[in-house]
Amino acid sequence: MRLYNILISIVILVLFSAAVLAQNPNFSYPYNYTRKAFVSRVIDGDTFVLSDSQYVRMLGIDTPELEKTGKPPELFSDSAYYFTKSLIEGKFIKLTFDGKAFDIFGRLLAYTWLTDVNGKDSLFIQAELLKKGYARISYYNKDKRYYHIFYNLRRTAIRKKLGIWSVEG
Repeated sequence: MRLYNILISIVILVLFSAAVLAQNPNFSYPYNYTRKAFVSRVIDGDTFVLSDSQYVRMLGIDTPELEKTGKPPELFSDSAYYFTKSLIEGKFIKLTFDGKAFDIFGRLLAYTWLTDVNGKDSLFIQAELLKKGYARISYYNKDKRYYHIFYNLRRTAIRKKLGIWSVEG
């Protein structure tokens, strides 16, 4: 019985430590670490909630904001929201991490991939949002792995005057 209590105490301590570390804004996953997950609901064009209640913020992009506490919605915020919702809500995805795991709000920071029925990557969500003109590139420097893809997709959306670029210069 004593050994059982010790083992239970160790398990609880390990689980508690993992939970505390996971919310540490300085915590980092190894480069290219991946995790499969199920999306419960989409919050806006670049934020969603997993089945374990963890919020995720997509890395490298920023979509227009929906209405918030008296502020009107930004143009194309509904389009970005519904597009993201149609792609990932109620589906399995793969998250890929690139260093820092959490933002200041405790949201996971990750690249997001829709997976097919075999669990293979089928669609890069950030790229799809940029391609449609539903996202801007957030601060993203040349040493990041998808720099050239993101900038080329944005350039094409601007040239075609898609989404937010249909009204911006």
